[in-house]
Amino acid sequence: MTKEDNRKERRSWWMQFLISVIGTAIGVGLTFAVSNRLENRKKEQAQRLTAMMVIHDIDESIDRVKSMKDDMEQQYDATIYAMSHLDQMESLSFDTLVLALTYIVADDEAFSFDTSKEKIFHSSPDTWQNLGSMKFIDNVQSFYFNRQSFLETYNKSVYWKRPISTREFEEISVYDESLSIEQYQDLYYSKLRVFLKEKLAETSVQHYINYAAWRMLEITNMIGEWIKINNENKFLMSITDEELEAYVNSINKTGIALKEDNLIGTWNLSSTDDQNADMEFRKDHTFTIVSNQSATTNMPFAKGKLKISYSVEGIWALEGDSLIQTVDWDTYYPEADASELMALPGRQDMLDSWLKEYSESLLDFKRNNPGRKERIAYGACLDVSRDKMELKSMTLDEKGEMKLNVAYMKRKK
Repeated sequence: MTKEDNRKERRSWWMQFLISVIGTAIGVGLTFAVSNRLENRKKEQAQRLTAMMVIHDIDESIDRVKSMKDDMEQQYDATIYAMSHLDQMESLSFDTLVLALTYIVADDEAFSFDTSKEKIFHSSPDTWQNLGSMKFIDNVQSFYFNRQSFLETYNKSVYWKRPISTREFEEISVYDESLSIEQYQDLYYSKLRVFLKEKLAETSVQHYINYAAWRMLEITNMIGEWIKINNENKFLMSITDEELEAYVNSINKTGIALKEDNLIGTWNLSSTDDQNADMEFRKDHTFTIVSNQSATTNMPFAKGKLKISYSVEGIWALEGDSLIQTVDWDTYYPEADASELMALPGRQDMLDSWLKEYSESLLDFKRNNPGRKERIAYGACLDVSRDKMELKSMTLDEKGEMKLNVAYMKRKK
């Protein structure tokens, strides 16, 4: 090999080596760049989720106080109406009496908010210090301080504390075992009207009522301030209503989608030792519900436990994330068991008569609704074991307002 050939070979070797080094350097650089980009993206997503968590928490607090304000206004109107009819208390409806009493009788439990989101926010300084907007952080801290101040004032200030104690009110509801149920109700309503008439004339109660406008103004101003803060928060963090809605849906939706194969079998719903129900779902899309419950009762003629059971059948279907049950009320069969209910001395005939009448009344719904088919929709999902099922449904509460109910069932082996 000539000297010229050796020089060419060395140049070729050095060129390959240089290309290899440069390629490695570029590869390492790209790796670090991609890694940093992914890390920054994860950090940005975590910060954004933190921001949406706090914004949603403020929105929920606003809704909670709005609901309180609506209740107080309704109770105040009923109270003012009762005060203007002190001499005609007998003409007032039971609903009006209850609303007025609720307005002036203290609640034993202090008003509170869920503080779990607040604790998460304050326990993660590395997260909120890097949220990118000090104004947002200042807004959030101001809100939580303001919310806590409101709680302390609401639960301790004489201007907010309702003037009649629960114990004072309970004195009128002592049960007299010598009375029938109808007699007790008549006596209770009579005592209720006398109690309300006396209390509405007391100076402390009138003083509390006189500050109603001030309390409403405080709540209204606070709601307005919280709304303003959160509107600014959404603007500062560029969070849209659609994005926030998606976040809320994601935190409300948990678990694994329910499939037909996972549903087949018997599931048990047990809220207490005295209340449980079994739902059996079959492959032919029929189901049976068997419910058992017992309650300790203290009637004028008997004491002990009354057991009530019923069974009902129907058909089921899965539609998206929903479990649809169509109940056939013609298959409804209720039964009352008084084997653990003991009659008071000399009152066995009263117990027997009542039990017969009550057993007949359990069938009234079936008699009054022949051929009735009732469609019930549940949001349904399973946990990772596929042996626990969550059911969500919307029902009307005693005020006629929609209420979310959540139940958890366990597969029976």
